[in-house]
Amino acid sequence: MVSRSQLFRVAAFLLTLTVLVGLTTKLGDRFVPTANLADQPLRRATLAEKRVALTFDVTWGTEELNRLTATLQEHGVRATFFVGGTFLKQHGALVQQLAAAGHDVGTLGQKVVDLSQLTEQEIATNLMASQSALAKLLGDRVRYFRPPLGPASPVVVRAARSAELITVTYSLDSGDQLGLKADQITREVVRQVQPGDIIRLTASDWSPETAKALPGIIQGLKEKGYQLVPLSELVPQEIPSGR
Repeated sequence: MVSRSQLFRVAAFLLTLTVLVGLTTKLGDRFVPTANLADQPLRRATLAEKRVALTFDVTWGTEELNRLTATLQEHGVRATFFVGGTFLKQHGALVQQLAAAGHDVGTLGQKVVDLSQLTEQEIATNLMASQSALAKLLGDRVRYFRPPLGPASPVVVRAARSAELITVTYSLDSGDQLGLKADQITREVVRQVQPGDIIRLTASDWSPETAKALPGIIQGLKEKGYQLVPLSELVPQEIPSGR
């Protein structure tokens, strides 16, 4: 027969478990307090179906970007492109073409710098300037921001939110910025992919292997049953309304 003390210990355990479940949630491979989720970047989507987002960082040159967009158009795939302020000034018409083709456009900031060296207000000013420039060019606010250098700290996330931007990092890095060859890039992405992944790639002239790898990435992901969508279809979210 179960004693009163045993029943008390079981009840206490269940109560503790309930509290812990209520206070924590899984984010990527870590558990973080629910109260801190607002200061966490978007790394991946929690999905049952096989959908992923190809995302590209655009900082310099147009040759590789044009090759990449031609491949995406050929395969009927829409992606997400993060552009910096200097690129936007130099190639605004090309950024307009990206949006017109159905791709999501996000920002790397008006100035592509290490944000960890700036105050929250300085980061917010940088991002508000980028938000304003892109809205003027595209006719609407953009939704997504990716820190170009350094981590997406809570300070960075809060500053982005004040600029009405969702901070996005990634759950799967292609490694194309590390000097890998096209077949290595393709193999690593296709091997590691999981539902809901946000896949980071490079769309700049200093990374010519990415465009070579992209057809194989698309084919490999589709053969595994994945649908490739822009971020706005992977994780539909309202634009943050400041703090």
